[in-house]
Amino acid sequence: MTTPARPTASVEAIERFTELADYVIPFTIRAVGELGVADQLRDGSKSIEELAAATNSHAPSLYRALLALASKGIFTEVEPGRFGLTPMAELLRSDTMLSLRDGYRLLSADIQAWARFDYSLRTGTAAFDLVHEQGYWDYLATHSAYSRRFDRAMQTFTKLEARAIIAAYPWTGVDTVVDIGGGNGAFLSFLLRSYRTMRGTLFDQPHVVSGADAVLAAARVEDRCTVVGGSAFESIPAGAQVYTMKRVLYDFDNDEAVTILRNVRAAMTDDSRFLLCDPVLEPGDRSDISTTYGRIYDLLMLAMVSGHARSVDELAKLFSEAGLQLTRVVPTHVFPIVEARPV
Repeated sequence: MTTPARPTASVEAIERFTELADYVIPFTIRAVGELGVADQLRDGSKSIEELAAATNSHAPSLYRALLALASKGIFTEVEPGRFGLTPMAELLRSDTMLSLRDGYRLLSADIQAWARFDYSLRTGTAAFDLVHEQGYWDYLATHSAYSRRFDRAMQTFTKLEARAIIAAYPWTGVDTVVDIGGGNGAFLSFLLRSYRTMRGTLFDQPHVVSGADAVLAAARVEDRCTVVGGSAFESIPAGAQVYTMKRVLYDFDNDEAVTILRNVRAAMTDDSRFLLCDPVLEPGDRSDISTTYGRIYDLLMLAMVSGHARSVDELAKLFSEAGLQLTRVVPTHVFPIVEARPV
């Protein structure tokens, strides 16, 4: 009979593991965000009865949820049955510049796929395809409400990513930019608003860019931005100084990625630059924000689209196959900017 191994985990390790493995709190954060509870507290604390009435929810159940979140620093029970905001709860407000509410919503299609993530680990293919019997991008194209929520989530994270990317790279002197797979124009809007003489082209699938006009108008850059619908697998608008691609290439396998990159190269002039803003994988136990961010997105791609993040060496090889040369890697607070130029 085998003698059980002596436990080596400390109490602190057990507590930390339990916190990381728990899915109750993440789902509760999303559910409370769906209800808009934080918006109700923007002017000060309220009783649980007031919050329940304002959010059309069950007061005793809402109290249990907020009490659990308060133990994690999200909301605070200022007195029995009365709650207020904390710095983390502020992120669930919908009316602040740093709002993360739309980035952490309850997306049932995604949740169903994550419930079968073991399939992705066994096969290396997307659990989403297994669960929904169609690919992620096809699902977005045929489910308009879900697609709009996806766009809002991407716009939420783009607000944070754009600041880091714009601050880290020397954009001065860049006159024309094409943002490939730019969604509803959130990133390009930030860039054009930061550089008043720059002109941009937003390029993505037709059903995606159909929602860009409102985003560009809200940023007051619509007069300096052309919107083009199309497929990066076919052709890309030509002649720009800079081509950007943020969190797009890692959606695709190597053969698909090379096809896209060859089309980028075909669109570039000899003096153009290509800026890939993708998570980049590095080995080891690093836990800085950029590394962790990249590894989380890498798993997201595995579950949803069978895609993956790549190392710098892997990217350099893909670029070489497409007629591009990796020239430098610029670190940011989120993920690096990988620059390439025509060979």
